[in-house]
Amino acid sequence: MTYLIIKHTTYENIEDYIRIEDQTNNIDKANDMLQGYQLIEKDKDVSYSIVKYEQPLILEREVA
Repeated sequence: MTYLIIKHTTYENIEDYIRIEDQTNNIDKANDMLQGYQLIEKDKDVSYSIVKYEQPLILEREVA
């Protein structure tokens, strides 16, 4: 399981900007990173969130 830290920047006249800021496999570390990013961010138009990401299942062979 991978946890992604997402940075979302909102603009008035153009489309919002969303990017992956960081990633980890540890939920506790992800929460610590999220709190750190939120603590140092001064721009009111920027927010951070955690998204749980699972690798897609890839079928190796066809099942009848």
